[in-house]
Amino acid sequence: MRIVVDTNIVMGGLINPDRSSSGQVIRLWLKGEVEVLVSRAIQGEYLDIFSKMRFGHPEAVKRREKGLHALLEKARPVEPGVRFDCIPEDPADNRFLECAVSGGACYLVTQDRHLLGLTEFRNVRILTAGDFMRYYRQIRES
Repeated sequence: MRIVVDTNIVMGGLINPDRSSSGQVIRLWLKGEVEVLVSRAIQGEYLDIFSKMRFGHPEAVKRREKGLHALLEKARPVEPGVRFDCIPEDPADNRFLECAVSGGACYLVTQDRHLLGLTEFRNVRILTAGDFMRYYRQIRES
């Protein structure tokens, strides 16, 4: 199952790996149970936002940084062959749609209201982490 994971899910999962739906998505990624697609633009955003976040204790920062790099190593690189301008309120969100469509993703997992407002885009379902995890469990149980 191919998915694209928005930055807010990655950061949320790194901060609360055990008690959040975002953390559950991150665990699926690390275990290789989902194939996560990442473009250079998305990778750059992950790294940029990570560098701006305040994680507290230096050991926590190192642990989370190691976790982010482990995620990126397991990601499938995608070079988007399309450009979209679907979200004028936040043009940076378009990079997630471009990656998802170009890579043939089934799902885009996000907490972003602009993306969630689309619900689906070119055969890519757009879900919150909680909704994705509920759907994922249903598939696994079938």
